[in-house]
Amino acid sequence: MNDRSAAEQDVAAIPPRDLRRARLIALLIGVLVPLVLSGVVLALVLAWLPELPSPVATHWGPSGVDGFGPPVTFVWMTALLGFALPAVLTIGTLIAVRDHWGGAARLLGGMALGISGLSAVITLGAVGMQRGLADAKHVEDLGGVMLLGFGMFVALIGVGWLVQPHIRPVPGAPLKRVHLTSIAGGERVVWLATATMSRVALILISVVVVIVVGVTAVMAIRFTDRLWVPVLTLLLIGGAFAVSASFRVRIGPDGLSVRSQAGFPRVHVPLDEIVSVRAVDCNPFGEFGGFGWRLGLDGRTGIVLRRGPAIEIERRDKRPLVVTVDGADVGAAVLQAYLDRAGAPSATTDDAGA
Repeated sequence: MNDRSAAEQDVAAIPPRDLRRARLIALLIGVLVPLVLSGVVLALVLAWLPELPSPVATHWGPSGVDGFGPPVTFVWMTALLGFALPAVLTIGTLIAVRDHWGGAARLLGGMALGISGLSAVITLGAVGMQRGLADAKHVEDLGGVMLLGFGMFVALIGVGWLVQPHIRPVPGAPLKRVHLTSIAGGERVVWLATATMSRVALILISVVVVIVVGVTAVMAIRFTDRLWVPVLTLLLIGGAFAVSASFRVRIGPDGLSVRSQAGFPRVHVPLDEIVSVRAVDCNPFGEFGGFGWRLGLDGRTGIVLRRGPAIEIERRDKRPLVVTVDGADVGAAVLQAYLDRAGAPSATTDDAGA
């Protein structure tokens, strides 16, 4: 890579001072604030435990209370939902985005704060309503508390978003150019590749599927009337995984085509819609907030299944498209050659990356 490309990457990178500040504020709102808030809630719950019936109501359904448990349940709920979950979400985000930062990381930091607030409101409401009751069956409906909790959830997401610095996502660093002899008229060159999901993403999805299967089994035994909820969730997760785990990428005289191995979804970008193409290094979590078919907060569309090389296309009157695939530098070179043959506007030597 020449000196000019290296300099442009340095300009595109987030200044270390700004990155440290963004990460520090994310830790404050996603870990420290939930720790303090959960500590206050936990102190109140422990103080109210002697006044609670045993067992306490722990779950409300359409017809009222339908789940009971020991009073200490609310202690564990406070620790796990009020602090552990927001902390894991925040720290996991910081690890995943690495030296990238953008709207996705900022939103997840706000969500961590919102989850902590939601847990605090619901826990205090559920415990407070049962103080002094002899039998938890007589506790009031939790609907009002739930509405208040979700209101707090949305409000704190907004607060978390606003207090974090606004840093534009880092453009993917251009990969080293691959030079391809121009394609003469009458010649036909086709480049084919398969984009597959990363091992980390596959493990995470597998864990989620196992958890949902376990929940489905439990509900099949205990709550047959609500079995449709986990079954529907399992079908949605399975369907989403089936259509997004692997894509077939094709570049030829008709442009770029990306199609799920399941047949749908698919996207086709004709040559006359392409303004420029380049091969870049992509961080799906840092740039798009996750894996799969994503809409980035920076205005790009991503079919991003793993970290690494990707083809980035700027389209006329449409969102730029990013596709992660091995051999992206060769694929971009083939597409650039077709653009050159068609006389389409092409990227500059250093920006094309093809």
